[in-house]
Amino acid sequence: MATEMIISNDPNRLKEAGWESFVLTHPDGNFFQLPQAFELFQSVPGYHPSVFGIIEQNKVRGILVSVIQKENAFYGPLTSRSIIWGGPLVSSVSDAEKLLAAYNDFTKKRAIYSQIRNTFDCSLIKPAFEKSGFKFLEHLNFKVPTSGLTTEQLLSQMSKSKSRQIKKGLQSAEIIIATAQKDVDDFYLLLQKTYREKVHKPLPPKVFFDEFFQKTCKQGFGQYLLIKSGEKIIGGIMSPLLPGQAIYEWYIAGLDKEYKEQYPSILATWAAIEYGANNHLGHFDFLGAGKPDQDYGVREFKSKFGGELVHFGRFEKIHNPLLMKVGETGLKIYKYLKR
Repeated sequence: MATEMIISNDPNRLKEAGWESFVLTHPDGNFFQLPQAFELFQSVPGYHPSVFGIIEQNKVRGILVSVIQKENAFYGPLTSRSIIWGGPLVSSVSDAEKLLAAYNDFTKKRAIYSQIRNTFDCSLIKPAFEKSGFKFLEHLNFKVPTSGLTTEQLLSQMSKSKSRQIKKGLQSAEIIIATAQKDVDDFYLLLQKTYREKVHKPLPPKVFFDEFFQKTCKQGFGQYLLIKSGEKIIGGIMSPLLPGQAIYEWYIAGLDKEYKEQYPSILATWAAIEYGANNHLGHFDFLGAGKPDQDYGVREFKSKFGGELVHFGRFEKIHNPLLMKVGETGLKIYKYLKR
């Protein structure tokens, strides 16, 4: 007798069927497919997460978490995009097809486009993406191995300049773990400055960073690692993590011009790498290093930390081509106005 298989988008039912355990034990498991990530996205105005899972014999055997993001402005509808980090998590092409079909049906009228940001090699399930209308995009990343490595070994696999800067920076600055809301407040001020002066992209509202601290960190799925000089926070990194597997760079900032002798951005990156090694995490994931055919100064920076260059790429599907064109124009205007 065939066992019953269902596709559910009910978070509570999926939790009861072992959603968290499935992600934690999947060979390509990652933070962004956890129920904790789903709940974090739920807390953010303008973020609308969804989840689809395959349940068989009352156990999850496939999961896909996505989040539709819209800017809270009059042009918000033109910024509606659906992002999937590290999904779907499945064991077969057939399961990937089932989840993507359910996802497409749900998303096609809610977002202008969908983008899957791969955190692992998806070549085995690539036919499922192609069947679902997704196009492969070239995109690079760096992963730094941390498992079982000492501080000396971590430094030795980096460029000599980065190793030297880290040692010098730690002579007059220290790495701390955020323990109070004020630490998060100080870090967010640094992020605002960075996005205003350098990044010129929308920054999630502060509640996102507060909830990450109050819930995600306290549940053991993330940390704020901050750089302190004297009594001032001069840099930091917001790092989600998957216990036993990986720690990630999600948001990072540093007062590099003001504190040249301390190298706050370099120390923030180092803080996450060292944390990964000290806490038995397999690797540090930069979550992206740009397109291979485009100059990207940040990629040069990331390449100096001893990581492996990987080419997992991304998948993208445009649901509304006309609004996609308008939205791209709107984003350019947004960046110009933020300069």
